[in-house]
Amino acid sequence: THELKTPVAVAYSAADSMLRYYDQSDEARNRRFLGIIMQRLSHLSGMIENILSMSMERFRTMQLNIEPVALRPLVMDVSDMIKLRGGKPVALYVDIPEVLTVQADPLHLGNVLSNLLDNAVKYSGERVDIIVNADAVSLSVEDNGIGIAKNALPYIFDKFYRVPSGDRYEVGGYGLGLYYVRQIVGLHGWAIDVESKPDRGTKFTIRFNNNAERQDFACGG
Repeated sequence: THELKTPVAVAYSAADSMLRYYDQSDEARNRRFLGIIMQRLSHLSGMIENILSMSMERFRTMQLNIEPVALRPLVMDVSDMIKLRGGKPVALYVDIPEVLTVQADPLHLGNVLSNLLDNAVKYSGERVDIIVNADAVSLSVEDNGIGIAKNALPYIFDKFYRVPSGDRYEVGGYGLGLYYVRQIVGLHGWAIDVESKPDRGTKFTIRFNNNAERQDFACGG
């Protein structure tokens, strides 16, 4: 539901901005918002096709569409989407070489980034600072949010697990986002780890290993 709701929310926000503040003379702005709407609807269409061909229980046999992916444009695209629907000030700093590419499924890698960035925004205070770094070895997403307690860290990638955080349950969700992230990372033959301190923030690091055999976490929690 998270992956379906995100492009819908972005397209809705762009359409709402056009309706509320429509300026017939500002063609560039109108084209930009229409472009966002079309892009997100196209992404949503791809997600629906993907859902029709798989479920959370079918990761074992799922086939990724691996191709060279330019990492910086993908991160910038997801970042713009997250900032548009964040509902709070989001300062996002991206340190990724323009020429850096990674062998990956672009749809699923985009969803992984969307999950990580969206969580950084949701589990933060009135504003959030996010740093995204990447090189040929790894990609990291670091925030200054509320953090995760040490005793919860071993379970955050488990299916349906949600960190007990008092009223932070108000953000909603089903505890599937990070489970999905771990499955997709594993299917690429990569690894993911997390460092976090309460009230200090959280850092997720994806470690690339394109020569590794594909890992299978379909039956794991």
